[in-house]
Amino acid sequence: MIYVSILAVITAIGLLVALYNIKANLTSPLSLHCLAWFLVSVIGLFAYNEFIEFPAVSYYALLIWYLTIYFILAIGELVTFRTQSQKYFFNKEYICARYWVFIIPVAIYTIWEIYRVGTSGPASFFLNLRLANIDEDYPGEKFLVMTAVYPVMIAIFAIVCVSNTSKKNIYAIVFWVMLFCIGTMGKFAVITPIVIFLAIRELTKGLNRKKLIIYLPMVAIAILMLHFARMATNDDTTLSSVFGLYIYSPILALSKLPDMASNNAGEYTFRFLFAVLNKIGLSANEPVNTILGYVDVPVPTNVYTVMQPFFQDFSLYGVAFGAILYGIIFAFIYGSAKQGNPVSILAYAVLAVSLFTSFLTETLITNIAGNIKLIVCIYLLWRFTVKCRIKQ
Repeated sequence: MIYVSILAVITAIGLLVALYNIKANLTSPLSLHCLAWFLVSVIGLFAYNEFIEFPAVSYYALLIWYLTIYFILAIGELVTFRTQSQKYFFNKEYICARYWVFIIPVAIYTIWEIYRVGTSGPASFFLNLRLANIDEDYPGEKFLVMTAVYPVMIAIFAIVCVSNTSKKNIYAIVFWVMLFCIGTMGKFAVITPIVIFLAIRELTKGLNRKKLIIYLPMVAIAILMLHFARMATNDDTTLSSVFGLYIYSPILALSKLPDMASNNAGEYTFRFLFAVLNKIGLSANEPVNTILGYVDVPVPTNVYTVMQPFFQDFSLYGVAFGAILYGIIFAFIYGSAKQGNPVSILAYAVLAVSLFTSFLTETLITNIAGNIKLIVCIYLLWRFTVKCRIKQ
């Protein structure tokens, strides 16, 4: 209990300093970093007795990760303290293309795919949808179009959030995003568009923090509804155990990683390079599966926080390396976004979810190929389908 208590104090102080002393934006990388781990420590205080004792190695790993990133991002905030991205949008508006012409046919086909996948598997409709997305050996039908167009659709969603666009574009892309949430039955599908919208909104127009107090609980409810909808019929998980399982258990599971053998040095941290080398025939080693095995804490979980690839490959030294890498990447992208660069704002918005969900799993480096696709789609769509107009 002493470890969790110390972490709760450290993260609480860190969050207060970030928001009230450094005056960081609520969706800045520093704030998202602090919010994520503050949430873990608070849930840990309430759910401590339902799980194994907080491991010492998890405590030291989290201290290294949290403090290293905090230091780097805090310096980044102080360097850009006087820079306000909103001022670059006072006299500009961006007009985007008629995306709805493309979105509506794709949405109609996505409805068909959801029906086909949901009714073809061995489990319930919603559980089939979830298993089709995460289980490589799933025996039923799998998604093709929905997952293939995801980078384009999220890029469109981000652009619509920053541009002056038609209601047809807004309704069409929001409808597809809702379909994607149903099709994947995953929490990331809910969290990602919300973080994107909030980050873009704060960097371009500013956020009303009072309204967030009302809306954010609605997000939590939506995620819980997805969880209970996709549950197996014999699953008797309670509400309190769900919060502990998703938010608190991954940091406990991190301590179990040394029990999982690693065949090649750096195979998780540098998975992208292994994949490229295997693809071009320079290596016979296939990239490791990003979906890991389960461990008991005591409930089974297969997510190990953002530190998983770094810790599993290089122990605490890897955690320090990963923290420095994360800090530099996000400080650089956010610094560019605060300068009013629209593409940087969009790029930061789509990547920011990696920080907010860092208590769950690593998605920035492990999914680097998907992130590159997102950035490329954003750049190309912005370059060829968006026009800037100066307000009179």
